[in-house]
Amino acid sequence: MNAYRPLVAGLLLAASCVASADTRLTLKSDAGDYIGQGKNYLYTDANATFRYSKNFDNGITLNINSGSAWWTLDLAAPGDAQLRPGSYEAATRFPFQAASEPGLSFSGSGRGCNTLTGRFDIFAVSYDDQGVVTGLNASFEQHCEGATPALRGELSYNMVAPMGVSTVGLTPKRYTCLNRTSGQRLTLKSTATLFDCKQAGLQVNPGDRVTISINGIAE
Repeated sequence: MNAYRPLVAGLLLAASCVASADTRLTLKSDAGDYIGQGKNYLYTDANATFRYSKNFDNGITLNINSGSAWWTLDLAAPGDAQLRPGSYEAATRFPFQAASEPGLSFSGSGRGCNTLTGRFDIFAVSYDDQGVVTGLNASFEQHCEGATPALRGELSYNMVAPMGVSTVGLTPKRYTCLNRTSGQRLTLKSTATLFDCKQAGLQVNPGDRVTISINGIAE
């Protein structure tokens, strides 16, 4: 599963997914979103090329080319720190973010935001000796010019995608991770808003079907 972020708060949320080791970028654009033009996109090694580099804020730049479509994603932690697993809230447009803010920008195919607000989650990341990313699981959400419509993306590169969730508008109390293929189940008490079932001990192989349920209190 690519990083899944529930969008509706409630007493019980559930996510269902299939594990995959493919390199892929999924984009979901709301109606009215300028960058994605209200469309959904799926890029994999079969229909696109992916090139990663380190940007000048010590973050990650991803360039995607697919036929006539081209995109650039930039992610950066506050204070030029190296990106690590965690949730990065209140992001603003890279590279113009304040030193105390995360930087985020997804643009391309002739379209970009003048200003933006958003957030992103890093579920897992690895680097080579030069600090260039060699594996990444992440998700992001951005809003151009303070508008309500959003562009949401889920990215998995050179790693089995995480069995994870990031909750918004919900104070979690318990997570239940079920591998429907093997039958393994984990139920764990946690108030973490970023939770990965694999890191908690769920055994997952490519192709396995997994369900994640969250019990908590709506904010």
